[in-house]
Parts: sequence; structure tokens; C-alpha cells
Amino acid sequence: MKNKGKKILGMVLVVLIVGTIGATTVSAMDVSGWGNKPSFKDLKNKWLEIQDAKQEIRDMAEGYGIDLLSLTGEQKREIAQTIHDLKKEGANRDEIKDAIIDLLIDFGVNIPDLTPDQRAEIRTKIKTHLQDSYGFIFIELTVEQKAYIKQTIIELKKQKATREEIKTAVVNLYESYGGIIPRLTDAEKKDIHEWIVTMLETDYGLDLPNLTRYQREALKNKKDEIRELQKELKEMLKDAGFFTKYRFLRYLRRHITSIYLGN
Repeated sequence: MKNKGKKILGMVLVVLIVGTIGATTVSAMDVSGWGNKPSFKDLKNKWLEIQDAKQEIRDMAEGYGIDLLSLTGEQKREIAQTIHDLKKEGANRDEIKDAIIDLLIDFGVNIPDLTPDQRAEIRTKIKTHLQDSYGFIFIELTVEQKAYIKQTIIELKKQKATREEIKTAVVNLYESYGGIIPRLTDAEKKDIHEWIVTMLETDYGLDLPNLTRYQREALKNKKDEIRELQKELKEMLKDAGFFTKYRFLRYLRRHITSIYLGN
């Protein structure tokens, strides 16, 4: 009987010791990762860095006089549910985009309700202006050419090419097919932007923010920074261990859910 009691006590002690070691190990992994793997804290900090950058770009835009969208928790939930339902029904991106625009207009957001014909007309006007005034030559690509350009972009992204390197490669391919994309000066880019803004405001009644070149560049640079941070987080998630990844994704789901519930 005494021996049996000692065995039970011994088993309990083993379980407690193993449990303590396991908890300590998991805790250590959460703080510093396992080996060179990112920890939960690393993933969380990178995600928070992205949120801070997004807030900065919102503050910048509002400082430049851009009236950003402000939705209630109920409106966010309705948009999220609409997207979910349309995806289940097999809707394409254009159908989802049109449904969201309709919802935003219902919410009182001032969004230009352009028809598909008007959007096509705007693209034609811009192309014509670029051809007549700046020497652009636009061509109709074949299915094979489009597929090859798409595959080139995918391969360059895998090789971690910069956006500028990808853009140069695509332009070179486009010109090898017979198109021409002239290298524009900063002054020419500014003139084109001002022409497009004037055309949209005059011909279609759109009320667009009048941003300076410096302000547009600042917003673009901040967007590029956010893309790079998102890319870094994606790579970190690939390298993270199973339990670290699981814990981070749970944290993310809770946080996003609380946003949509308006908490």
C-alpha cells in the first residue's frame, strides 16, 4: 500500500515537472521565438507597426483636405457580410465593387456613381491625350502576351524585385510587343495629372482633392512603406512555428472582430 502511494505520488510529480517545463518552453517561444523563428511578440509588433503606418496615412490625407470615410460598426458589419455573401454566390470583383459602392452611397458617402460606359470613356480620353500630346502608343495585347507579362511579374516578386524593377521589366516587355511608353519628366507628369483632374471635374462633376506633387509623393511613399511592412509580416508568418502562428491568428481574429462590432 505504501509502495502504491509512493508510485502515485511519483507519477503526480513527473506530470507536474513535465507540465512546468512545457509551460516554460511555450512561454520562452512566445517571447523570443524558437531558434531563429519569429515569436508571437515579433508578429504582433510588426502588425501594430502596420496599423500605425495606416493611421499615419489617414492623418496625412485628412491634413491634405481629403474627407476620408467614417463608418459606424453596423455599417462595417453590413459591408463585410455583403462581401461574404457575394463571394459565396460566386460574384466577380466588379460585381462586389458595384455592390459596395451602392452601399456606401446609401450610407450618405459622396462617391461618384459613374456608369461602366463613363469609366470606359474616361480611359479612352486619357489614352488619346497621352498619345496626342506625349507620344504614347497603346496596343492591344494578345492573350499569350498578357499571360507572359503576368508570369513575369509573379517571378520577379518571388525574386523580391522592387516595384521600380518590376515596372521597368513590364515596360520593356510592352515595348517589345510594339507599344511605346515614353520616359516622362517630373514637369510632364505634373501636367498630365492636372489635365486629368480638370477633365474629371469639368466633364463628370467629380470633386477631387487638389493635392500638390509633394503631397501625392508623400502619400505614395507611405503606401509603399505599408506594402513593405505587409510583405515582411507575410514572410515572418511563413517562418513562424505552428503554435506561434496559431496564437497570432487568434489574436488577429479577435482584434478584427472587435473593430467590426464597434468595440
